[in-house]
Amino acid sequence: MRSGPQEGQEITIDKDVLLIGRGQMCDIVIDDPLVSRRHSQIIWDGAHCTIEDLGSTNGTFVNNQRLAGPRVLKADDEVRVADVVLVFVDPQATLVNRDWPAIVIDTILGQVFVNRKAVDLSAKEYALLAYLHEHAGRICSKDEIAKAVWPEYKGEVFDYQIESLIKRLRQKLEPDADESHLIITLRGRGYRLVKS
Repeated sequence: MRSGPQEGQEITIDKDVLLIGRGQMCDIVIDDPLVSRRHSQIIWDGAHCTIEDLGSTNGTFVNNQRLAGPRVLKADDEVRVADVVLVFVDPQATLVNRDWPAIVIDTILGQVFVNRKAVDLSAKEYALLAYLHEHAGRICSKDEIAKAVWPEYKGEVFDYQIESLIKRLRQKLEPDADESHLIITLRGRGYRLVKS
């Protein structure tokens, strides 16, 4: 979910038909008067996900084009229903080569290298990166991070301290820390380090 009340939420397509709409029987409920009760659906056939509008009043859009018929979703397609935007992620898709920094953590020396250059991290920055790296690919909640990085306070730290530490770490790891590709924020849930 890229925008809307459930922004940051991940929805797994684990059934043959995933219904989107305002009705409470839908799998993805969008409580908006511009959304029909049964607005659109995503059909999984075992190989592809196909989206189709179900005759909604205001339409379903993929990459800003209104659906005129069923359409097979491809990686990074943006689906819009009213003001809610969902991004389709296909774990089986061929990866696009992105210029992401290569990170190596030497746990014996306690040293971090980004694109083969040593990066000077504070003790807390290193502890945060080591924890995220150990749990790469899964969401780490703020509570889990607090307990791992600030054990001396038994995890009793403020959210702004975690957010500030995340920001400083991003600035040292990525050239454009405002658009992080390595440490992903999942609002209301925590942070995830993308597996390299």
